[in-house]
Amino acid sequence: MGYIPLGDEQTWVIFAGEAQSNLASLEGSEQQQILTKLLQIAESDAKPTAFRYEQIKNLDIIAVGNQIRLYTKIVDGIPSGNAEYHLIYLFYIDDDHEYETGPMATYASEAQTALDTATSLETIQDIESYLSELQALDADALRDLLP
Repeated sequence: MGYIPLGDEQTWVIFAGEAQSNLASLEGSEQQQILTKLLQIAESDAKPTAFRYEQIKNLDIIAVGNQIRLYTKIVDGIPSGNAEYHLIYLFYIDDDHEYETGPMATYASEAQTALDTATSLETIQDIESYLSELQALDADALRDLLP
C-alpha cells in the first residue's frame, strides 16, 4: 500500500456503485464536464457540500451543467473533530436529469453505509488506508484523467 500525502485539507473522490461504468459510457465531452466539475470541487477552498445542488433522501446531488446530475454522498471534515479530509462518493451519473427511482433507492442505502463507514474512521492513518483501498482520487489524479 502506497503512502497518501496529507495536506491541510483535501477532497477525495471515490467512484462507487455504477459511476465508473456510467462515466465510461458517456461521450467524451460529457466525461470532460464531469471530471472538470469534480476537479473544481477538489481544488476549491470551499467544502464539497457548498457544491451540493440539492438533497434527495440521503443523496447529495451535484449538478453538472443543465442536464447532468451526480448522485453522491458528501462527507465533510473527517476524522471526527479534525477536518483533514472531505470525501465525495460518486454512485451514479444521471446524464438525462431524470432522477430515476431505481438508482435513487439503491444508492440512498449505499450512501448511508458510506457515511457510516467514513465517520467511523478515527485516525488519519485509518483514512489513508481506506482511501488507498478504494482507489480514491484527489485533485492531481482527477487532473491526470482530463485530456
